[in-house]
Amino acid sequence: MMQFKMVTIVSNPRLSADTVSISAKLASDHDTEELPQIVLKVGQLRKSLKPRINQKVKNKNVISLNPSTMRRLFLSSGRRYGFYIGEGEIKLGPVVGILAESSGDAYKPFYGQTYFFKQMITYGRRLGQICFAFSINGIHWHNNTISGWTYAGGRWVRSTFPMPNVVYPRHKGYSRAYIRARRGMQSHGVLISNPPLIGKWLTYKILSENPELAEHIPDTDLIDSLKKVDAMVNKYQGVYIKPVNGSLGRNIIKVVKSPRGKRYIYQYRRNEGVYRGSARSMAALRRKLYSIMGRRPYIVQKQINLIRSRGSILDVRVLIQKDHSGESSITGMACRVGRSGAITSNISSGGYALRVNQVLQARFHSEEKVNEIIETIRTVALEAARTLENSIGPVGEMGVDIGVDRDGHIWFIEANLKPGRQVFSLLRQTRTRMMTIYKPLLYARYLAGFQEKTVEP
Repeated sequence: MMQFKMVTIVSNPRLSADTVSISAKLASDHDTEELPQIVLKVGQLRKSLKPRINQKVKNKNVISLNPSTMRRLFLSSGRRYGFYIGEGEIKLGPVVGILAESSGDAYKPFYGQTYFFKQMITYGRRLGQICFAFSINGIHWHNNTISGWTYAGGRWVRSTFPMPNVVYPRHKGYSRAYIRARRGMQSHGVLISNPPLIGKWLTYKILSENPELAEHIPDTDLIDSLKKVDAMVNKYQGVYIKPVNGSLGRNIIKVVKSPRGKRYIYQYRRNEGVYRGSARSMAALRRKLYSIMGRRPYIVQKQINLIRSRGSILDVRVLIQKDHSGESSITGMACRVGRSGAITSNISSGGYALRVNQVLQARFHSEEKVNEIIETIRTVALEAARTLENSIGPVGEMGVDIGVDRDGHIWFIEANLKPGRQVFSLLRQTRTRMMTIYKPLLYARYLAGFQEKTVEP
């Protein structure tokens, strides 16, 4: 695993509060000997200090500070931090905040994401970052600090942190409170690694304008009347009705025509149950589906005859992420297989994972065909991510779900700006899973301007 240059911060009560002592090695490597003032930055906190060169420390990167200065900047004595020295400034960290809903429980403060955040904070410390998790209720706008949680000494610890350089958003929705918090942090200089979620309809409209993706985008329409559902059911014999702003496969409805064409047969999952039924008319179907659809916006999309595994529906999750270069690449891909009888392939709904090669080889047998399909999956996923990014702004990570039909044709299904990683754990792809956690931290370095070259471990 790559490493970056680090500096050790040391508490020295003999220094005045307006002085910073810089080791001779650090000063000579970065031409700070002649500067009258240096601004020390930790997240959105900063303090102007008079530099003093410590000629006794010639072979280590060390910065010494008065204890009161360290407390003000929330630094720990003896700890190693990543750093960047620019013109008249030293930045430490960077400071990375993970934004999510908090339970307040000291053992599981972030619900199902707690273990993921624990890993991220641990990896962040190895990179010299100040990494913590928080909810919007912990933001203190008046002094540029945040009350949040970090993981240290084998347990979760509540503490106060500087307003971060970068926020990694992992909260579920986009309520007005989250939108206000996002805008507020940006006005304080915080960079956010992913844009807000966009709905399925806007995603479809953006991608459908790219001629390179045209053959990979299933016919889709926004439902303003169930006449559109009727027309598409008659055209394709089966459709999926999806909430514009839904996630995790919730509230997705499958509708097909009965063999004799006299009934609409529907199926959907709600909570932990699967519901099936039929209706003689579109008006009757609307009444029966109102409890799940309500007045929320939905799209209707043609059904794709996807390949299956033991009769269960499946798709390919492609995880695309940026690192410290600022460039996108595919971190990993895996097949998600829905549980028996399910109409979606979500792991959260009881599905499981398989390796892409394994699934494609079992279906298409030819190694040449399998390699061709995998290459097309990669091309479509990267092009979809690039196209969306050009429209919605820089994206640090994106999960792109790809369908493979029985003829081997590739279909774009969905893009997710808060992708999970469980599929790689299920396949015991330990290194891939590790990289899915490291990359957002590396991208945070890029966003925060920590452009130091790597050094060999």
